[in-house]
Amino acid sequence: MVSKPMRETPFTLRDLPQFSTHEVGLAVLGHPISHSISPILHNSALALLSNDDSIYANWSYERLDVRPEDLKEALEVLAQSGFQGLNLTIPHKVEVLKLLENLDSQASAMGAVNTLKLCDDKWYGFNTDGFGLEKAINNELGCKFESADVLILGAGGAARAAAVQALLSGARKIHVHNRSSHSLDQLLQILHQEFNQSRTTGSTEENLDKEQFISHDWIVINATSLGLKKDDPSPLFIDPSKLGKKSVFYDMIYNPKQTVFLKKAKEAGFRSANGLSMLVYQAAKALEIWTEKEVSSHVMFEAAHEFLGD
Repeated sequence: MVSKPMRETPFTLRDLPQFSTHEVGLAVLGHPISHSISPILHNSALALLSNDDSIYANWSYERLDVRPEDLKEALEVLAQSGFQGLNLTIPHKVEVLKLLENLDSQASAMGAVNTLKLCDDKWYGFNTDGFGLEKAINNELGCKFESADVLILGAGGAARAAAVQALLSGARKIHVHNRSSHSLDQLLQILHQEFNQSRTTGSTEENLDKEQFISHDWIVINATSLGLKKDDPSPLFIDPSKLGKKSVFYDMIYNPKQTVFLKKAKEAGFRSANGLSMLVYQAAKALEIWTEKEVSSHVMFEAAHEFLGD
């Protein structure tokens, strides 16, 4: 099993003529996109699939740098160029909604799409982020959303996916904390429309009551970008040691593999995990949507650890 090496620089729309007409194209679209390791994951899984079915030897997954203003054109060109499946990342997950007629229930509830499949010359939208997050928390931290209290840091698209997935899976309570009130208010309004208002609360620095968190068990999820940069502080507004002893910590960031948020949780003796597992599980689910085959997340983990030097 030999997977295709990742191209050093991402493709752009101008590069599409390079694709062989004999290849089935898959890609992740974003701007920027050079940081993505998705080709490593998908091409390793495709190589394994090709051992049992040679058709997948002609499938290839790439990175494609697409500016927001070019997304509509990109989807049209890709549909005509042999592409059957796409992943979307920042800044396209929400913007693509206005270009799609067909969404699955997860994408509709989360108000975001991270996976597209071409069917009858039309793109169909899916969301595998929530699935990936829940499976990661189950497997990495040994806990479930069902009947749990969940503290989500951030109020953007990633936070919405986390909140919706937790509520759909039976979380007892969701608390969203964000620096600004505008994004927080928007997210809470959406959640209150879909779920019981008593299950969803929120706070900013201005109206934060820390007492409600002390000695209470939480699934704490960092859905902010704090941690991507070396000098970023932890987004958590309270010393982790003050939370309940059964609290667990999950950071959606996977590179760097240990953020200040995770470092402090570990120092306080809590179970914690970074976002690599979510990335792998959502990727495997997306590939299953495209291929309609069972996909090994194990081979994706192996490829990711080898590439990242873990």
